[in-house]
Amino acid sequence: MARTFRVLLSCCSVILVFCVQASAVAVPVVDADDDALNGRNYQDVPSSDDADDQSEDTEGDRGRGANEASQPPPQSEIYIASRELGADSKYRCEDLPEGDDEYWAAGCSIKNFSCQVADMVADEGEGYIATEQVRIDNRSGTSSEELLGFDCQQRAGTSGGGSDPVVITLTREDFESMPVEPLVASAGPADGWLPVNMVNVLYAEGEAQMMDMELLDTPVQVRATPVLYDWDLGDGNTLSTTKAGKPFPSEEVSATYRYEGWYDVTLTTTFSGEYSVDGGPWQSIDGTIEVASEPIGIFSKSLESRLVNPDVPVDEDEDPWIPERTAETEGRKDPDATHREI
Repeated sequence: MARTFRVLLSCCSVILVFCVQASAVAVPVVDADDDALNGRNYQDVPSSDDADDQSEDTEGDRGRGANEASQPPPQSEIYIASRELGADSKYRCEDLPEGDDEYWAAGCSIKNFSCQVADMVADEGEGYIATEQVRIDNRSGTSSEELLGFDCQQRAGTSGGGSDPVVITLTREDFESMPVEPLVASAGPADGWLPVNMVNVLYAEGEAQMMDMELLDTPVQVRATPVLYDWDLGDGNTLSTTKAGKPFPSEEVSATYRYEGWYDVTLTTTFSGEYSVDGGPWQSIDGTIEVASEPIGIFSKSLESRLVNPDVPVDEDEDPWIPERTAETEGRKDPDATHREI
């Protein structure tokens, strides 16, 4: 009996040391390059119990402030949300795409466990919340979800001296006025042309953007996360997708041109926003913003056979693959153009 007690005591000591180390850092923050957490940036939303506990804003206040994160706006067609791991969670680490490390799932589970244990040993009024992050898509009229990863959020602490916490909120108008950079968009081969009816590979480069500001003498951090990519192919065809796409040879996000000529490919990215007041939990900004990238000019080349003088070698410089862009070389509109969702 005494031996069993000593073994149990040793195990508890190891777990306690591990938990204290986990809570010693500011918070087990998600690393954008962490394969175990799928390398994503997330938006925080409270559980239903937390939402019931939130007090209503007083008139003239700047919003909710540093309590629990607010529920994403129901009017948004697509947004990123999080749920506290527990009764309301639906996923496990095994549901994530496999990482390069064979122990990726175990690493994910250990981080979630350390977050929950760090919350247990935290001081009163402080602690951590282990959450799952999902992309919710209501565009088709029925709600669908995609698991993005897991996160560990720091709970809001109580303010010292019994004073009320600073109450700050950011609106969609505030979000729209911030310097969110357009994503770097890519379309077609690097040399700027492709044959008619050849797959035109589309993809965007860019992660969530972090911006720091100060309101009411309080530091506020804002995070803008791309959630929807709208491509205009310039010939009347358009497509919308939640996928950023990948370079060739991937055809995850792609299109084709029906006619010869110059076209402009334009990407408009929809960003969801979140903000953190003085290091508190991430709170969602109601609504989203759209940011357009620079148009990409691409020439669609018809490669039909044609009669040539066999005694004269073909000079592609004299008969250029990419002609000068003029009104005569602009591409025709596709009379059967459609809008696709991927």
